Amino acid sequence: MNKTVDFQQGKLLPLILKFSIPAAISLLITAIYNIVDRIFVGNYNGTSALAGLSICFPLSFMMVAFGLTCSAGGATLFSLFAGNNEKENMNKSFGNAFVLVTIFEILLTIILLLFAEPILRIFGVTETAYEYAMSYYRIVSLGCLFQGLTLVFCDFVRVSGKPIMGMLVTTIGAITNIVLDALFIAVLDLGVVGAAWATVIGQLFSALFGAYLVFNHKTLVVISKQIFRLDTTICKKIVSCGFAFWVAQMAMGFISLVYNSQLGKYGGDIAISVYAVVSSLMTFVIMPASGISQGIQPIIGNNFGSKNYRRVMSTLYIATACSVFITCIIWIIVMVFPKEILMVFGGTDEMFQIGIVGLRINFCITPTLGFIMLATTFFQSLAKPTPSIVITILRQVVFLIPFIYILPMYMGVNGIFVAQPISDALALLLSLFFVFKEHKLLLGNYVSNT
Repeated sequence: MNKTVDFQQGKLLPLILKFSIPAAISLLITAIYNIVDRIFVGNYNGTSALAGLSICFPLSFMMVAFGLTCSAGGATLFSLFAGNNEKENMNKSFGNAFVLVTIFEILLTIILLLFAEPILRIFGVTETAYEYAMSYYRIVSLGCLFQGLTLVFCDFVRVSGKPIMGMLVTTIGAITNIVLDALFIAVLDLGVVGAAWATVIGQLFSALFGAYLVFNHKTLVVISKQIFRLDTTICKKIVSCGFAFWVAQMAMGFISLVYNSQLGKYGGDIAISVYAVVSSLMTFVIMPASGISQGIQPIIGNNFGSKNYRRVMSTLYIATACSVFITCIIWIIVMVFPKEILMVFGGTDEMFQIGIVGLRINFCITPTLGFIMLATTFFQSLAKPTPSIVITILRQVVFLIPFIYILPMYMGVNGIFVAQPISDALALLLSLFFVFKEHKLLLGNYVSNT
C-alpha cells in the first residue's frame, strides 16, 4: 500500500481515527501505569510516600522533553519528506533523531545523578517526603535513555503507517510496569523503590520492542550506517520542529516544582498529595488529546508537503471535534465524582477537604485543552514551530506562574488550583487567533494554486 496516497486521498474521519485511536490508547496506557504507581504507593505506603513520588514529577517531564523533541521533530520531517517522496531524507530523519536522543538522554542522566541533592531541593522536597523522593529519583533517572528511545521508535513506527504497532511499543512497557508494580509493591513490599524499578524495566522493554521493529525492517525506515551520520541541516530542523514539545514538557516540570513549593507552603504534604491526584487525572485529558494530535501529524505533514492545504485545515477541524468530545466526557466524570476519585488514591478526610474543591476548580474548563493541544501540534506538523512555542510558553509560564503566586494570597490553597483554568482560557484565545490566521493564509494559497 502506498502510505502517502492513503494520507492524501483516504476519507478523513476514518483516517484520523485509524491513527489517533492507537496513539491515544498507547498514551492512556502509559498514563495508567504512571497512575498505578501512585495508587499502589498511596494505598500501601501512605501520604508522605505519595508526596515523594509527586515531588519527582518534574523528573519525568524532563526525560520526556528531550525524547519528544527528537521523536516529534524527526517524525514531522519524515512525514514532510514522505509527502515530497524524498526517501533518502526520510531515512536520515530517523538516523539523526536516534543519535540526538541518545546523546541528550545520556547527558541528562549524568546531570541528574551528579546533582541529585540540589535538584530535589529545587523540586521542593519536604523533610517527611525526602527519603521516599530520593530513592525513587535515583532509580528512575537510570531510565532516561530507554524513555527517549521508546518515544522515537513509537513515532517512526506510527508515521510509517503502522499505528497499532506503534501503540504496542508503549503498551508492552506499560503492562510490564503494572505487573511489576503489583509484584514489587503489594507482594514484596518494596515501596517507592519497587515503583521506580517497575518504571525503568517497563521503559527498557518498550525500547527493545521498538528497536526490533525499526531495525528489522518493519517500518518505512531503511537502515544503513550513513543515516546515523549527523547532518547539521536535518538536526537543526529536528530540534526546531520538536522544540515546542521540549518547552511544553520542561515548562510542565518547572510548573510542578512551583506547584509543590506553593502547595507545601499553604497545605503541606496533604495538598501535595492532592496535586499528585490532579496531575494523574490530567493525563487522562492530555493523553487522548495528544493521541489525536499524534494521529493527525502524518496526515497534515503529508498533505502540507504535497500542497493540499484545504485537506490540512479539514483534518484539524475534524480532529478538534473528536478531541473536545473526549475531554468533555472526562470533565463530566471529574466534576461528578471527585470524592470517589480521591478514594481510589487512598484519600483521607483531610484530602477530601482540599481535594474535592481543588479537583473541580482545576478541571472547570478542561474541554478547551483539546483544541489548545491540537493547535500546537498543528503548527509543528507544518514545520512552523513559532506559534506553538509562543502558545506553550505563555500558557505554561507567563500566564500561569504569576497566578500561582498571587491568587493563594487572597484565596488560600484554592487559589493555586484556580491558576490553571485562567491560564488555559487565555491560551485558548491565543490558539484561536493563530489558527484562524493560518487558515486564511493556507486557503488563500490553495485558491491561488488552483
